[in-house]
Amino acid sequence: MPSDNTRPPYAGESRKLIISIDVGTTFTAASFCLLQPGNVPKFEEILRWPKQATPDAKVPSVLYYDRQGKARAFGAETEDEDTVIEAEENEWRKVEWWKLHLRPSHLPIIRDLQLPPLPAGVTLQKIFTDFLRYIKDQIKAYITQTYGSGGNLWDVLSPTMYVILTTPNGWEGSQQSRMREAAIAAGLVSHDGGRRVRFVTEAEAAVLYAADSGNVEDWLVEGSHLILCDCGGGTVDITGYKINAVKPALKLEESAASRCYLAGAVFVTQAAQAFFRARLSGTEWADEERLQRVVYHFDRNAKKKFSETDAACYVQLDGHKTIPEKNITRGRLKITREEMESFFKAPLDDIKRGLDIAFENGGKLADKVILVGGLASSPYVFSKLVAWGDEYGISVTRPDGPTVKAVANGALAWHLDASVGSRIAKYHYGIAVRTAFDNTKADHRARASQKYVDLDGEEVVDGVWACIVDKNAKIEATKEFRKPFTTTYKADATDFAYSLRIYAYRRLTAPAFVKFPGKNTFQPGFDSICNVEADLSKIFQATRVQVGKTGQKIKRVSFEVCLTLGDTEISARMRWLENNQHVYGAATVAYD
Repeated sequence: MPSDNTRPPYAGESRKLIISIDVGTTFTAASFCLLQPGNVPKFEEILRWPKQATPDAKVPSVLYYDRQGKARAFGAETEDEDTVIEAEENEWRKVEWWKLHLRPSHLPIIRDLQLPPLPAGVTLQKIFTDFLRYIKDQIKAYITQTYGSGGNLWDVLSPTMYVILTTPNGWEGSQQSRMREAAIAAGLVSHDGGRRVRFVTEAEAAVLYAADSGNVEDWLVEGSHLILCDCGGGTVDITGYKINAVKPALKLEESAASRCYLAGAVFVTQAAQAFFRARLSGTEWADEERLQRVVYHFDRNAKKKFSETDAACYVQLDGHKTIPEKNITRGRLKITREEMESFFKAPLDDIKRGLDIAFENGGKLADKVILVGGLASSPYVFSKLVAWGDEYGISVTRPDGPTVKAVANGALAWHLDASVGSRIAKYHYGIAVRTAFDNTKADHRARASQKYVDLDGEEVVDGVWACIVDKNAKIEATKEFRKPFTTTYKADATDFAYSLRIYAYRRLTAPAFVKFPGKNTFQPGFDSICNVEADLSKIFQATRVQVGKTGQKIKRVSFEVCLTLGDTEISARMRWLENNQHVYGAATVAYD
């Protein structure tokens, strides 16, 4: 992986603009790269945000909405004292941790995390759209004000720019689809430019940033293995990688399936908040408004600075009152080391458990762990994970520099360098098919009431699991996985719209059927991922007429559904034979 100053010059013929946006649970960062023919690409962070006291690459992922559902403040504005007063006077509603509302159903909130509710009448989609529009406006303002001809630059290049959005490892096509819709609604791309919105996992972007930074150069040895652990605000992403090549360009492949845990920094805050609510009960700081200010001070100070050598930490309260029985002295609340450690325990347990799994599933080949993300910058968390590594003989390190920009800059590197050549399938992927009813099989007999006679005159039953890609299979970036199908039409059919549902099975060994007998509910482990939709009229026209067993004229339309899973999104197309030649037709991947 070349760093900025050694990456080869851009070989394109015209200027292009790429922007990356890392919307985190607690903080957001954005970067951009202006590609100019013959010049070495340079990554630049957005370092000026409205109402920011000092330049910083990150802003809070927080908004204020008024009572009519209009967004009134964003990012650093929500921490500005004047804005906070205005919000209180006008009863604006604060929105934070909203990204976790998008989580997939198979990643349930654990440990009873109480997500702040969304304001009445304000949807998650609107929040995402409003926030992305705000980010777009700040990127535009930064480019316009930084470059001499920035206004013209933006006007010319923004209509065709690529937008790279980051996601946790656990986010899937449905979440990507909603984020793409929000990006279009926010004006980042036009409605017909949706394919210029691309997605990269936060872990993959982070490992590329770590390599790009030069601080882990000694670890980049061909044939070696490492684990990337991105400890963010809401999620912890863990992925194992094998280094296939270092020069002239870094080439990686996943060696262990990526995993996602809801174990980020907000869980530390949640535990601390519950502690403050109990400790301050019956005091002047017990009301919700003042309690939230206590949590804010904890987040910005004690939580960031706490190390395992500290005997205690202190959180500033309003006023100068002393209440000895509550460990409050002159308006400062004392938190013992044991109490502080209890806040971090659950997330740390999950992180170490996830690292154990990545280490085992990667064949115990990795001997290095790279930590990035806000929670990893905690001295306490870092020291505990270093101790975990010492126990197993694994080196643990953090790249120097602001870890918040790791993902935003790594996303640009991902787009430019295509360093990751293959990934590991996290789950089994497949479809439900029809098969001949077999009365000798118990699971068929259990579905006897669901059997029917098809156009061929055969007794059949639907819903049989057919795997296309096995869990833990190695997926090359451009490899297509194909599954043959035959569907029967009447010879005079006129409707050729075809839809095929793609499922994931998240456990080890799948049962024979996707759903329970006689019910429309999934057996445990199955989830619906998306639909692949296509027009089969050309295949129908190329298929000869036959006479079925019932004497009816029919056409048995045979084709293959081709899935590509090696990129960060699922893509699909159809394939069939015409005159002994394979012909391809378009298919659309659609999400609920």
